[in-house]
Amino acid sequence: MQKIRNLHILFLILFCLFTTQLCYSFDWTSNNVQVLYGSDFEFGDSDRTTFTVEHADGWTYGTNFFFVDIADRNDIGVEVYAEVYSYLSFNKISGQQMSLGPISDISVVAGLNISNKPENDQFKVYLLGLSFDLSNKYFDYLQLDITAYKADDVSRKYGLQITPVWSYPFKIGLARFKFRGFTDFRTGNTNNSGNFHILAQPQMLFDMGHAVGIKKDTIYVGTEYSYWYNKFGVKDVNESVVQAMLIGFF
Repeated sequence: MQKIRNLHILFLILFCLFTTQLCYSFDWTSNNVQVLYGSDFEFGDSDRTTFTVEHADGWTYGTNFFFVDIADRNDIGVEVYAEVYSYLSFNKISGQQMSLGPISDISVVAGLNISNKPENDQFKVYLLGLSFDLSNKYFDYLQLDITAYKADDVSRKYGLQITPVWSYPFKIGLARFKFRGFTDFRTGNTNNSGNFHILAQPQMLFDMGHAVGIKKDTIYVGTEYSYWYNKFGVKDVNESVVQAMLIGFF
């Protein structure tokens, strides 16, 4: 088991080193900071404030994405959770433009999910699979990731995670909005309880920066609805939380 774990870690290190060495400059970058507050969380504090830093970039052969959540909780102290993903694009590597129905590109994706909790056995997950770019003129981005999912604390079992991710801008009169988010569908082998679970976090955001004459796509206010079916794989523990949200892009 230790050898398998070390191979996962080595693969991710080599993948990151490969992308870093080849990427002399970014084609584009997007960064934001978020503040969220909500109630009715399952397990631990019912009320929580979360600070999130999010980054995405494009480079010569693909894209990278990560976010870090930080929450100061009364029950377990400061919790830090992060997800990191790197994508290698068929279009960028081959120099060709894919045209396969709604699929405009396919990438190999490797990911790492980590947390500083629980303190005695910190959460770690390794992911490897394919990402399908479905973006079109209506969406800022629209993709579907299908990955093998290996939780560090689940012995000798590999699960499957399917994740659609989207950002859809729209207008109502002069007001500008974004509807964005993701949904994770995970099979039972992704957790020790053996239960299928779903985590969905759609966000409805109003472009406050544009409304007050600062600049569009800089400051948004709105809500994030977090729904977790069988949270952490625990049967019949279903979390439903509406969070107030402030997000600033830079």
